Amino acid sequence: MSLEPVLELVPAFVLVFFRLAGMMITAPLFGSARVPRRVKMYFALGLAVGMVPSVQVPVALPESTWALAGGMAGELLFGLAIGTALNLVFVGAQWAGEIIGQQMGLGLGQILDPQHGTSGSVVADMYFLLTFLLFLALQGHHAFLRGVRDSFDTLPLLSAALDRGLFDLLVSLLQSSTGLAMQLAAPTLIAMLVTDVVLGFLGKTMPQINVMSAGLSLRSLVGMFVLLAGMAFTSDVIAAGFVDSIRQIGEAWQGVAG
Repeated sequence: MSLEPVLELVPAFVLVFFRLAGMMITAPLFGSARVPRRVKMYFALGLAVGMVPSVQVPVALPESTWALAGGMAGELLFGLAIGTALNLVFVGAQWAGEIIGQQMGLGLGQILDPQHGTSGSVVADMYFLLTFLLFLALQGHHAFLRGVRDSFDTLPLLSAALDRGLFDLLVSLLQSSTGLAMQLAAPTLIAMLVTDVVLGFLGKTMPQINVMSAGLSLRSLVGMFVLLAGMAFTSDVIAAGFVDSIRQIGEAWQGVAG
């Protein structure tokens, strides 16, 4: 059996692997700091082996080492950008959790963030876990893997580049992530503002009340009530954020391909 057909696929396999590796580093779930790097590498290798036979190979593959290295760098950076784009929904939800935790007086309680391996507030981790559950419930991991495979049809090997369109996509998704954080945190921020106004009136009318000590407990109780009452709203906003991110990424692929 001749090995020549197999050897011809080696450059294409390397390029596919580097695009997948970039996505695995930054994508939600797959890029978690809790997943060992060796597992990520094996997973990317397995996906590359499965995808290479069905991926359209460029007519002219790089012949020199430097040209192949440039192609690998381009595929890796493109994979990093797309993985980061989808991960911005998680970032927005955690931003909202940090803001709410600070307003409720829970910012001092720091626990491990399972996605990034850093410390975060209790509310931020709760929002991350809620976002993670919605990601799985919406079959986001399946849609992500299908999108990775479709990206090779829309943007063949060596055609992906970090151009103005991809930069605009990242900026737009960052703006959407910031808007998502504000949407999630707005009910609590408004409730805390009303609570502060009420405490201010109480402090003026009844100076014998220790507003500072009573305010900490009251802000925490009001914040917990708002969080529980708005859980359905929170889930809908995060789910809409996922749908919007996937739509923007798909439109960006079509735009670059066009």
